[in-house]
Amino acid sequence: MRDTVSDRTPDETVCPLCGVGCRLKPTADESRAQGVAAPANPDGRLCRNGVTAFDTPDDRLTTPLVRRGGELRPASWETAYERVEASFGSILRADGPDALAFLGAPHCTNEENYLLQKLARMLGTNNVDNRSRLCHASTARILEDRVGWPATTNSLAGLREADVILVAGANPAERQPVAFNSFVRPAVNDGATLVHIEPAGNRTTRLADIHVTPRPGTDALVFDCLSRRLLAAETGVDRSFVDARTRGFERFAASMADAEPAAALTAAGVTGETIEAVASRLADADRIAGLVGTGIEGGTGALNAPEALLNMLLLTGNVGRRGSGLYVLRGLANEQGAADAGCVPDRLPGHQPVTAATARERVESEWGVAPPPTPGKTATALLESFGGEIRGALVVGENPAISKRDREWVQRRLDAIDSLVAVDLVANETTRHADVVLPAAAGTEKAGTFTNLERRIQRSRPVQTPPGEARPDRDILADLGTRLTDRPSAFEYADAGAVFDELCRVAPTHAGLSDAAIGEGGRQWPAGEGGEDADPLYRERFETPDGYARFGTAQPFVEPDATDELRLVTGGRTTDRSAQGPAAPVLRINPSDAEERGLDDDVDEAAEALVVVSNGDVSVRATPEFDPGVRRGTAYLSADAADPLLRRGIEVVSVRSADAER
Repeated sequence: MRDTVSDRTPDETVCPLCGVGCRLKPTADESRAQGVAAPANPDGRLCRNGVTAFDTPDDRLTTPLVRRGGELRPASWETAYERVEASFGSILRADGPDALAFLGAPHCTNEENYLLQKLARMLGTNNVDNRSRLCHASTARILEDRVGWPATTNSLAGLREADVILVAGANPAERQPVAFNSFVRPAVNDGATLVHIEPAGNRTTRLADIHVTPRPGTDALVFDCLSRRLLAAETGVDRSFVDARTRGFERFAASMADAEPAAALTAAGVTGETIEAVASRLADADRIAGLVGTGIEGGTGALNAPEALLNMLLLTGNVGRRGSGLYVLRGLANEQGAADAGCVPDRLPGHQPVTAATARERVESEWGVAPPPTPGKTATALLESFGGEIRGALVVGENPAISKRDREWVQRRLDAIDSLVAVDLVANETTRHADVVLPAAAGTEKAGTFTNLERRIQRSRPVQTPPGEARPDRDILADLGTRLTDRPSAFEYADAGAVFDELCRVAPTHAGLSDAAIGEGGRQWPAGEGGEDADPLYRERFETPDGYARFGTAQPFVEPDATDELRLVTGGRTTDRSAQGPAAPVLRINPSDAEERGLDDDVDEAAEALVVVSNGDVSVRATPEFDPGVRRGTAYLSADAADPLLRRGIEVVSVRSADAER
């Protein structure tokens, strides 16, 4: 199933660096990438990262490695495969399939994630997962439970028709700049209102008409306050939509009436005037769109911000129409596709529960083997079980050694299993513990498909050649499938298109699609009638058992505790591959908070004037930046800088001058 010459023409591909899904091709001298006009980047724009999409690390893995005498040594592919076959076979015979773990990645193609979960399930386990499932877990779950699919409801192009765009827990101007500049900015320039809900201002805030700065973790209360205001004023509520297409409204309205507005405002740390300003814009709007990132995940206590936002969108009739809906701002190239392909422990391809007999029968009719009916362990639970219930693991394009856990603990877990097989581009923290390392091709070196944040499936073609003996993950997984399972023919495919066609036959979301039907512009799932994209979702009915969307209830909350500590707010990890960054990370803090802690605004940056401390043994030194755009009571660090704190699950920190420690 090696990539063929036909796979390499034309020389366009999809950018493998983020979830927007820009199309691009090499420049004439192949030194850089240039954009190609496509649905996600209609003007052919690329961000500064996309321009470097064809740059791959210099220290690539180029040959298989097998551990001998405690060291990883070069080996042939046959030798490496035999080692995997022997070690996994021994584990299967001694401890059964649930002693194995399979970890995929949102960097891998749809076909690769599909083959990984197929391999796991044909061996008899649902212990398969990828980290993209965790990134937007609450948002995906609410969308699936209340309206149908765990995915963005509308196309990016529809944002140009919105009257109000709410952005919460996200910074798309920096994280998804091409989408922001192609769709959000033109809408605002044409008169749409941009509301940014974020404790700390950022590039997105610069374009916003209103910046709401709730206490971290209380976005849900802001959305509830807006819904309560709309209900009380009886403006902006679309009763015809509510009555015809939803269930649970009366219970939702009653829960809102029972709540105390003043208490909710206090808990969220926002003013009534701010809520009034946003609510008046919502009431006057015909079309409202909500864009959310990982910042609204994991609210304080029992708060659920995605649920509260969806309630508000249903209340105003803003699901199922262009210019409206809920957008999940996924960050990595194939976050959506990895879940669509079933690379999760409790869902088969197409988001069908493994517990559903009809879903398992659908898969069995294609594979000749029924998937197991019991959900597997999540990636977090799998890692915790390394050396215990889990004796072997296949890790494809992922680096669990840098998960948000104590480093030494993770290293002990990786060393505790009998067989660790890693498939990756370069040596990393995980491959150092592996027994077998298999060199993989990069995204621009292989054929397949990626699904972007608007559910658009696009073809990726190899426009570069893998170095040395590196192979596409797709080929590696097919080879392992023929060796490890009892049905080697189930892993024999002519090309990547044949794998995708099988995915389309298995996954209800992809019914009616095929490799041939994708075309050069890509297609959104589900397939609409007459060959058109089904955009937006839920025009006529919701994908629920009875076809109706469901309201939740008012969000519970408790009064915030008085404390001198600051709530830690983190941004995304570094994405600019050309950025060098300062010697010390920057901590952004409100000037009033800084003054209360004796921090001067004329500090010597070379002195690393701040120490961010959570307890006696975890601290991060940083250079301060006094920013009134950061709400009081919070301290902002990039996720890279905050890593030592995040690994310990720390949410509040104290901040003091480094001089105090001298």
